[in-house]
Amino acid sequence: MGNGEVDIVCMGEPLFEFAWRRDGTIKPGIGGDVSNCAVAAARSGAKAGMISRLGEDSLGERIRSLYLEEGIATTHVMRDAIAPTGIYFIEYGPDGHSFSYRRTGSAASRLASSDLAPGMFAGVSFLHLSGISQAISESCRDASFTAMEMARSAGAKVSFDTNLRRSLWTPAAAWEALSASLPHIDFLFPSMEDAQALLGLSDPDAICDEFLQHGVKTVILTLGDEGAIVAGGHMRIRIPAYPAQLVDATAAGDTFDGAFLAEFLHCGDPEAATRFACAAASLAVEKTGAVDSIPYLREIRTRMAA
Repeated sequence: MGNGEVDIVCMGEPLFEFAWRRDGTIKPGIGGDVSNCAVAAARSGAKAGMISRLGEDSLGERIRSLYLEEGIATTHVMRDAIAPTGIYFIEYGPDGHSFSYRRTGSAASRLASSDLAPGMFAGVSFLHLSGISQAISESCRDASFTAMEMARSAGAKVSFDTNLRRSLWTPAAAWEALSASLPHIDFLFPSMEDAQALLGLSDPDAICDEFLQHGVKTVILTLGDEGAIVAGGHMRIRIPAYPAQLVDATAAGDTFDGAFLAEFLHCGDPEAATRFACAAASLAVEKTGAVDSIPYLREIRTRMAA
């Protein structure tokens, strides 16, 4: 990985998924926010890669096999003989779905700055991380800052999804790490819900202004079924959502991120990339599961043309 082999490098934790469906059966799958982003980017036409750790177990091998099937570079997906691959459960019910995680002490949580080297980012266009990438352990948090510095020194841009998980840390702790990250971030993807918790603001324009004042170059604020706002410099545009039949929003935000990055690399236009990402996310919410819900390029183009 590096030297132009990969466009988008995603760093964080892949997880093995067990979905407890309404009919009582359990369906295995693969998830994890930045891992989903890598899959979405690859399916949207970009060359993607992962930086992470997996356990030397059968679940880790299944995740690695998925990456190979999707064309995602695994050069820097390390195997850990001590710690297991993290897992999570989704339970579907009449009121939606709920998550539970078994990720404490996982292989990915042992990722450290010592696992990184400047050459990993040679020729890379984007490094993508998230709040979860920083929350799962102190060593991962430190590694995120090291990676951002290395990536920017190599000429790559940094993208970041806030992905606040209160089960991992408080909004105050998340903001402490995020505020230190913002000057290094070129493209920030906060959801409205995350932004309200992190900033204490509820006006979309005020939220965009606050993040931009902290040094972010471009903010793409996602608004659920109301679409998204893309803001930066003298640009501020509201993009409507595409109509969709909501089934499961598990990987919609991750799909949005990966699709945006892939399309931005294709066209260089943040407005067009946001429209493309909105179309991709609208398709993702119409299926269950994480990877299973992520659309392919032809499906996204078809929805945009409808």
